[in-house]
Formats: sequence, C-alpha cells, structure tokens
Amino acid sequence: MQHAKITRTQHPVGHGGFHSGLISTVEGSPDGVRSANERPVTSFSYVYDCGSERSDAFNSEMSLYRAACDGKTDVLFVSHLHADHINGIDRLQAMAPAKTVIVPYLDVVERLLFVLSDFERGTVSRSSLDYFESPVAWWVGRGAERVIFLQPGGPDDIPPPRGAEPDGPIDGPSAGRRIRLDDAPSKGSSANRLATYLRAPHGPIAEKLTPADPTARETQNGAYVAASGSYLQLEWQSFTGDAWRRGDWVLLPYVHPVDDPARKRFLRDIKKVLGFRGNDEAKLAKSLLEHIRSMESAKRLVEIYTRHFAGGHNAISMSLYSGPLSQRAVASSSHTEPSRQWRSSLEGPPYGRFFWSHDGIGWLGTGDAALRHDKWRQPWRTFFEGFDDRIAVMTLPHHGSANNFHPEILGFRALRFALATTVEARNRVSRLRETLGAVEHAGIHTRVIDDGRLSRFTVTCERSMA
Repeated sequence: MQHAKITRTQHPVGHGGFHSGLISTVEGSPDGVRSANERPVTSFSYVYDCGSERSDAFNSEMSLYRAACDGKTDVLFVSHLHADHINGIDRLQAMAPAKTVIVPYLDVVERLLFVLSDFERGTVSRSSLDYFESPVAWWVGRGAERVIFLQPGGPDDIPPPRGAEPDGPIDGPSAGRRIRLDDAPSKGSSANRLATYLRAPHGPIAEKLTPADPTARETQNGAYVAASGSYLQLEWQSFTGDAWRRGDWVLLPYVHPVDDPARKRFLRDIKKVLGFRGNDEAKLAKSLLEHIRSMESAKRLVEIYTRHFAGGHNAISMSLYSGPLSQRAVASSSHTEPSRQWRSSLEGPPYGRFFWSHDGIGWLGTGDAALRHDKWRQPWRTFFEGFDDRIAVMTLPHHGSANNFHPEILGFRALRFALATTVEARNRVSRLRETLGAVEHAGIHTRVIDDGRLSRFTVTCERSMA
C-alpha cells in the first residue's frame, strides 16, 4: 500500500530559526508500524528559515538534515532578512542546496529600512548592502535558480479553496501546475511531486522581475514576483501512466501588509535630504546606494530612521502554513474514509512517540511577524482563519517576544502547541515568560526550542494514497 509521509522538524539551534520538512510517498502501511520493507518512492524537502546565533548547534542540525534530505532542498522559504534567520543559508547551499527560494518582496523603502536597522545595531555588512542593490543577484550568487518574491497581503488575497476531499485528477492546462519543482521519476510504479501555483502580482513592479502568470503551464528559472495567496501543493500518481492527482497537503506562505503612516513620513524626509523628486524607484535606489556607501551620508539617514522608528522597524515577515488542505473530518461525516485521513504523531526525545487522532497536523510558522498590532494581525488572522480546524502547532512570532504577541493569535481551535525558538536563560527575547504564561493560560502547551538536543520538536503525518 502506498501512503504519504510528511515529517517536519523545528531544529534546536538556539536563538534563530531552522525548520525543515520532508515529503515522501512510501510503500508500506500508514498505521504507525514501521516495516523493514518500507521504501520511499520519491521525496521532497523544504526549509523555512535557516540561521542561528549558535553555530555549533546549527552545524550539527544541518548535518542531520543533509543526511535526511539526501543532500538537496527543493524549496527554501525565508521569513525575513534578520541575521539569525539567514546566516546559515550559505552553509545550506553548500550542503543541501535549494534551487527555488520564496522570500518576501521588498521595495526600495523596505530594503532601505533593512539596511538602516543594521546600521543602527552596528551589524551592517557588505552582504546587506549587496541585497539592497540587487536582491536577485544576491540569491543567484548563492546558487538559487528560481526566486519567487511574494508581495505583502492585500484585501483581495485569499488562500486556496478548501473542500472535504481535495484529492482529484489535475484539470486541463489552464488549471495545471504552474511551476514543476521536479519531474516524475522515469522508473517505479508511483511518484509524487510538488507544484507551485502562483497568483499575478498587484500593481506595477519597479525591479526587473517577471510578473507571475497564473495561466502558464510551465515557468522557467528566473526571478518572479507573485501575489499573496500563491501556494505549493503535493501531487501524486499511483502508477506510471496514471492521472496526476492533487494531494491533500499544501505549503501556504503569507506576507503581512506594510501600509504604515510612519513609513510614508520616513520616505518624505528621506527624499528631502536627498533632494529627490518624483517616484522613480530605480533612480531613488541608485541615489540611496550612493549615500549609504558613504559613512557621513549614512549617518544622516540613520538619524532619520531612528526619529521615525524609535523602537526599531518591524521587519516584513512571511508566515508559512504547512498541512492538510481539506477540512477536518468529523465523526458523523461519511465523505472521508478513515484510511484516507491523516494520522499524526509527535516525536518527543525525552518522552517517546505520541499518536494523535486522525485529523492531521497543520503547522504555522510566523517568523518575526508584528502580530501585536491590529493593522498587521487582523489581515494575518483573516487569511489563515479558514484553517482554524487544522492549525495545531504554531511557532510564536519573534521567538516569543511580548512585543510581537497578542492573545488573538492563539484563536485557532485546533492549536495544541506553541513554540519559542530561543535560549530562555540568555534573555534575548523581551518578556518571554509573559508570553509563555499567556499561552499556557489559554490551555495550550508551550515548548522552548533551545540549543539542547532533546528540545528538537518533530511531527510526522501519514495517510493512505491508494
């Protein structure tokens, strides 16, 4: 019997972010009993954020991940550009390189805020200046062949529609896969693959990026910009020649919106200092690059930055849902056979393996999303509220910082675990204990994923694909 097996791990790398997922079709039984004959047919892997302040812990986990993914990463998702979320990317690209990268789209103002925040903290580097000048060149120089820049969410952006039984044959060319991350193997009776479905971007694009074409059958390597609501979905084939079917599993990213009066006032003052008129982003970027490469000019820009963002700029951050697309089956429902429902288990190194009910596990990572504020939390909550019955694990925003937390983000009725990716004893996170206390008061289990080997948090989901 063929069944899908999806294993996701929050790696114990200390203060930072390193989440990985392995997706495979396995010959064997999904009943939780492992067999010596169990054989992966095809596997895909993805990483969500890749960095840490503890290089020794990160290197150990990277070695384990490389062995598990056979030295390749199909998709790298990057929530935002803070060092503790990206400083391991060069090592990833050396050990298990990713060909496709999905990252938030940053216009020239957001890239400038990113650089000036580094200036203010004294961490600016040649790398951050290079990213300001050309994000595409930055990623291509690290081995990426396809870069998808995801725009911030808009009021009309919605996730893919959910149903009770999403598995089904792929429709005609107009509804087929948009980007094929890998071809089906030439040999073997069954196969799976990931397909990316992109949505057309909103508004004009200043940089030389290709607007995503939702009607395209295939998309080549290059740099694209897509609207929020774009997603990846598992597709599977029972035997060679069989129709490809959409599987009940999606990777759904979302970038919170950035409309902010402070941002507009900041841009107005920056243009005044530069003596810049007009709205040509390319010319503005060129002028800004000249100024931030001069220490004296950069100091003036930093002064403006600190005047408008005294508490620091809340960086744009991309959340990622990983889990079933279908609605959770209820006991009285007859539309989903028990064998086709997701069976989930939690690996807890100190405690053993725990099995959960047949409802599947949705995992929502939040990066550094500024969810304390209504203007960013409400769109984020609206976008993901349709998965209220599936989101069971959440990675708390900004490592559990009270400055990014609001009790409303816990309002998913299936939520069972909330994780903070930091080392509590080092006090790197503002009022972490306050956040953890609020989570526990809501009846949700908390885990601090620090740099201890036994804090690794792994969830495995399986179901029949027959």
